[in-house]
Amino acid sequence: MLKLNHKLNQGKNQLIGQFKLPYSLNGPAHNRTKWFEEKNTKQVEYIIGHLFINYLRQVEKKKVMYFSQNENDGHMNPDLFVNTDGRLIGVQVTQFVIRDYISRYNQAKNICEKISNFISQVYKPPIKINIQICTPWDSDEIPKGREKLYKRMSKEIANSIEKNIEQLTTKNEFLNFNLNRTDFKEIAESYNLLPVPVNYQSNYFGNNNIYIDYGFDYVVIFEEDIEESAKKIYDDKNNGNSEILIIWGDQNQFLNTDEYIIKALEKKFTNTSFASVYYLGFQNLMEIKERNINYRKIK
Repeated sequence: MLKLNHKLNQGKNQLIGQFKLPYSLNGPAHNRTKWFEEKNTKQVEYIIGHLFINYLRQVEKKKVMYFSQNENDGHMNPDLFVNTDGRLIGVQVTQFVIRDYISRYNQAKNICEKISNFISQVYKPPIKINIQICTPWDSDEIPKGREKLYKRMSKEIANSIEKNIEQLTTKNEFLNFNLNRTDFKEIAESYNLLPVPVNYQSNYFGNNNIYIDYGFDYVVIFEEDIEESAKKIYDDKNNGNSEILIIWGDQNQFLNTDEYIIKALEKKFTNTSFASVYYLGFQNLMEIKERNINYRKIK
């Protein structure tokens, strides 16, 4: 049975920890089509601009004629111009990212997808299989095994899937396996297999019907990481050449910690060069039943 790592970043104030459900009807957010790509700066500014002028019109009852993107939006310059109440106002746009969480997420994704590929090179099952891999330590330490060792482990896992494929196909239950501690102590000590029900999608990383959840990949957010991200935005954007700063964030990355984010931003931007600071939080997904935007005026 998989043992979760609980000694995550000792000394920090954990706000939330979330056990990942093995599968769902819609699948994980990272596999669903995004509303827009965060790296496409012009697309981001266009959508945020529309959301912001809707807020100004509906909530603050401003008379907004239009907004436009600034072609000369170099460092500290406005990204947008908003024509409101007869004035042309400069607006900077930036994304709130909890950097430690994103860094761990990206490392987990990379390792899990690599293991998934190694397994599928040996055996590709006819059904979706979730594989939970347990590390031999009770901490958030990321495994640093050699690729050759991961390939050996992947081959062993692939062989166990092939050997038990009939049972995996007919029964929706966990199959547990121990790894040789001497051989694999650097990366893992055990794993389990669980078939994903028909019409469901795995919530883990992977492809080719092989999906991986690694023991260190514990979904957790700390208050100190949020405060650090708020400080970075303040340090990077304060004293810019705009009257307004809009800080937007993808709530799929925040695990319902918006209020902590807003609190950290309010504390950091008590004294700022910006006349107004706003927070916009929403789920960056194309297909969503109801698109809710969390608007908050920070200053």
